[in-house]
Amino acid sequence: MSRLFNLKFWRRAIFGIAIFTSAFLLFQVQLLLGKFLLPWFGGTSAIWATCLLFFQVLLLGGYVYAHQIASAFRPSLQGRAHLVFLAFTSFWLVAAWYFWNSPVLPDTSWKPAPGAAPILGIVELLFISVGLPFLLLSATGPLLQSWYAHLDLSEHNKPPYFLYALSNAGSVLGLLSYPFLLEPTFRLKIQSWIWGGGFAVFALSCAVCAWQVHRSRAEKAQRIEEDLSPIGAASETPVRRWLWFLLPMSASVMLLATTNLLTQDVAPIPLLWVLPLCVYLLSFVLTFHGPWYRRAIFHPLFVITVALAVISLFRGTEMRVTSQVVIYLSALFAVCMVCHGELARIKPPARHLTSFYLLLSAGGAAGGIFVAIIAPTIFPTFWEYQLGLWATAVLLMIVLFLDRSSWLHNSKPDLLIPVGFLTLVLVLPKYLAHARLIAIPPSLRLAYNIGLGVMICVCVWLAFTGGPNWARSRKFRWSEVTLGLGFVLLSAALCLQPGGQDPHLHRLHRERNFYGAVAVYEVWDEAMLNSFYEFLHGRITHGNQSKRDRKMPGSYYGEGSGAGLAVLTNPRRNIGPMRVGAIGLGIGTLAAYSRPGDVFRFYEINPAVIRIAKGEGGYFTYLSDAAARIEIVLGDARLSLEEEAARHDFQNFDVLLVDAFNGDAIPVHLLTREAMRLYLSHLRGPDSVIVVHTTNLFVNLAPVVAALAETYALKATLIRSAERTGILQPSVFILLSRGASLEAPEIRKAGYQIRLEGPRIKNELPLWTDDYSNVATLLAR
Repeated sequence: MSRLFNLKFWRRAIFGIAIFTSAFLLFQVQLLLGKFLLPWFGGTSAIWATCLLFFQVLLLGGYVYAHQIASAFRPSLQGRAHLVFLAFTSFWLVAAWYFWNSPVLPDTSWKPAPGAAPILGIVELLFISVGLPFLLLSATGPLLQSWYAHLDLSEHNKPPYFLYALSNAGSVLGLLSYPFLLEPTFRLKIQSWIWGGGFAVFALSCAVCAWQVHRSRAEKAQRIEEDLSPIGAASETPVRRWLWFLLPMSASVMLLATTNLLTQDVAPIPLLWVLPLCVYLLSFVLTFHGPWYRRAIFHPLFVITVALAVISLFRGTEMRVTSQVVIYLSALFAVCMVCHGELARIKPPARHLTSFYLLLSAGGAAGGIFVAIIAPTIFPTFWEYQLGLWATAVLLMIVLFLDRSSWLHNSKPDLLIPVGFLTLVLVLPKYLAHARLIAIPPSLRLAYNIGLGVMICVCVWLAFTGGPNWARSRKFRWSEVTLGLGFVLLSAALCLQPGGQDPHLHRLHRERNFYGAVAVYEVWDEAMLNSFYEFLHGRITHGNQSKRDRKMPGSYYGEGSGAGLAVLTNPRRNIGPMRVGAIGLGIGTLAAYSRPGDVFRFYEINPAVIRIAKGEGGYFTYLSDAAARIEIVLGDARLSLEEEAARHDFQNFDVLLVDAFNGDAIPVHLLTREAMRLYLSHLRGPDSVIVVHTTNLFVNLAPVVAALAETYALKATLIRSAERTGILQPSVFILLSRGASLEAPEIRKAGYQIRLEGPRIKNELPLWTDDYSNVATLLAR
């Protein structure tokens, strides 16, 4: 008996190791490849959304493979077939290691050309580098769970769903270990070697599992017929299959939408990729293993966090970054717990395990396709977050109506339920009124407050007593009213747009593409007498132009700003024509400083920005009014500059402005040691100046630029302009030069020189390289 127990224990352990390591490696490689590809495709948050889409689709492919092989072959033949797949994938990784010196990272010969189609290029590189091993890893979870369900590993045939929770636990650990251990400690190449070693451990354990099932007589055993669903459904109804698909789809939409929301205005970095994904996977662990999901807790939590998320959407960048992260992650956690908790309640018997996982994965992939491909095509701005919240509320209502045991059909539900829904009904209108998005007339305020008090008393009374006979005759009448009011308010709040009720703000244009959402507003002063045009990328201003004085530089580029002073005081300006480069176009404000004979060359990755800056719609005229020759290069600036340097077409800039931030997101590949070396190669001489725009609400970039200055022995002067009048915005610029350009009296008066001790760069300053960057340490509190 003891020997049999030990045998079963070690068999169960080897299955657990194989499933755990496959999930661990599955999610670590996503972060590794995502960070590796960022500098090749412009460093935007949409790159991670595209990566997630690819991985979700390939995950679906793995589940299709697992379902087909489990349905078509006996378990012993499944083990043999999977061993062949494992051997071929291992050979593929060894070959990649030989040719690329890395098992998963392509060499530089695969770097795309500037302006290449981003989505197709990303998908192609991901498929070539990690497509086959990812497909194998994604198929491991459901396939090995199916094997486990057929092997007699315990006296009572322990249900295989605990292995699904173990798989998601491995995923969470893989995600958290990357930004907190691997990313700060190792270079990308070493990270890929460590991943290759982990794959070897997985391959060995998976081979043992396949060998065990190949030798077993499991195909002769009876199929497991126990129903593992808590509510005891005996069959797969069409409604249930639709819920298997729609519930994970809604959670997937919220995962990607939340990630976009966080990364578009902060930074597309692994930490802000990891946190939403960890929340998403943690919900699987809690709902599929143990009695953690309770409707009485998570339904009110869903309503409360959605209300807070709506408020955060309206306040936007007025909120601190930590507050936004906490609120959006809390809302995501509540949504995922509701979706995956209801999914776990209707999970099928073991005989339908692979088809269940197949539909679950298909729903996740459909959500990824919607956010990454469909939403940028059909929506002019980021609406998928609001739509995801609304869709989750609709699905929750459907599930509650279908389940006769739910609190919706109970005349005496837990007090938490009405209190939770009342939170949305009571609190949200007050916040909307405070944000000037709706108005409560003074004559109605007293009646409104009295009505709210009465509603609280009535709902508490109904919760404890069930109400009078007319309420008992239809048990869920009060719940319909409460839920309906909450749903109507949620829909109304999500349909409103921040600033839509402001009479001083009039939206003229908006559109969206792979690189983000842009909009043009007409902004009026308090007296409604004068106005100017404002260009926004996401929620961040990227340029202002007065309608009265069209040639006056505005926004961050006033004459007293670091950018303005760098051009006006440059020694070359008194000698002859200047060559000025700008990484990031905006609305072309820098061209206001141009003179006849000058050349102003702009590098811009977003075609929509170029069209608007050139005058589409008649809003902005800096480029058309410029006296200099204007050159615009479409594509990622660094790739374009590298291509120019490769053909010895050095630009000889007198001033080079680095200002390519999408929203407040940081394209880290433009602030690395290798990028600075490239910029220096394109300067005319020692008196040329590199101007780095470090104005940012969430990230302090000054230490990064200071470390680059120390590395290349550059003088560094920080110029801070706090002027906020009319069309001017506060700004922070750091000017870098090897010559005497920064000794001009105007620059010395406006800023101060950054002086650093040599040893500090090794101990304190965060020197970024193409292999290492860590934005998390620079986030504003």
